[in-house]
Amino acid sequence: MIGHKVRTNVNAQSSAISALLIASLSISGATLTACSPSSTPPSTTSQSASTANGNNASNTNATPNASIASAAVAVPNQLTIYTSIDKAALEPLLTSYARQINVPIHIVQDEPMSILARLKAEGANSPADVILTEDAGIFSTAAEEGLLQPFNAEKAVAHVPERYRDPDGNWIALSSYARTAVYDSRVLHTNDISSYADLSKLKWSQKLCLSQGKYIPNQSLVVNLINNLGDKRTQEVMQGWLANLSMPVLLDDSEVLKAIESGKCQIGLVNSNHYGRYLQAHPDTPIKIKWINKGYGGVSTNITGVAIPHAAKHTELALGLIEWLAAKDQQSLYASLSNTFPIDPNAEASVLLKSWGDIEVSPIPVKFYGERQALAVDSMQQAGYY
Repeated sequence: MIGHKVRTNVNAQSSAISALLIASLSISGATLTACSPSSTPPSTTSQSASTANGNNASNTNATPNASIASAAVAVPNQLTIYTSIDKAALEPLLTSYARQINVPIHIVQDEPMSILARLKAEGANSPADVILTEDAGIFSTAAEEGLLQPFNAEKAVAHVPERYRDPDGNWIALSSYARTAVYDSRVLHTNDISSYADLSKLKWSQKLCLSQGKYIPNQSLVVNLINNLGDKRTQEVMQGWLANLSMPVLLDDSEVLKAIESGKCQIGLVNSNHYGRYLQAHPDTPIKIKWINKGYGGVSTNITGVAIPHAAKHTELALGLIEWLAAKDQQSLYASLSNTFPIDPNAEASVLLKSWGDIEVSPIPVKFYGERQALAVDSMQQAGYY
């Protein structure tokens, strides 16, 4: 659990993950399918989705185990998941669950805001049964626009601390991540970095790179800063950030990491799970992570969470999946595979995340990221960071 030292059970965790990976690789077909020896998996053509929104675009390649759909077609006795989580992180878990319930699971991968756009465009005809994505602000927006239905998952809630739940029952969290500092270890040391506010000081002039203010993770970060520092001081910090930029604001976290790698800047702010994915793809990168704001109110954290769309056709199957994913063992595996922290205090963090050191977390309720998003946007506009 974030904020506490967690027990290490590397062998058990690695064995469990390996078993699920083997199970995943043994399934053929584009949709994750539970097959008996006499059954034949459906012949479905996988596609890659490239859906742009105002902030991001996703361009994912099809894999043998996940179908990336472009058409809204509800299929009887099939569970359809809309997700922004890397499909490679989901396939081992979902393959295991599909086998247990003997129901195919279909994955549609897209960016968070594009998932909302899909749901609105598809309306009552949407095939989505489950939404699994990042940022409490996204879930709050979806609920306000009538795209989600409340659900009662007592078994799931038992594994989810109150800070990570929606009081109206529209979503619950499965894992968490931090929006923190990453830096070029060729020129900087971890001791050089202290707080979000420190990055506004003159010593960071021409060294900082940031993603754009319209990028939702930055809006959630500003909610946290306002809660911690107040609106006026937060605006001063953002103005300092802008003065210290070595280049114009970038599209998203991926672009910030690339800029640091290429030496265009020395330090930036990204989601820790995005850094973890980058590190796995670039194991020799000089970029290191620092849990920022220790002693200054704690690092800003957000969630990956799960919800049921208003138009879901298979709500009982969706509820069963939510309760299964929220259980301690599945939380640990899901968090490990997605480079996030499980939010069950009894679940294990991954070896990789433990290697990044102890972390102090801001205690802000994650529901604030949705409730106070408009306040953050207004503050960002006044500071010129939008």
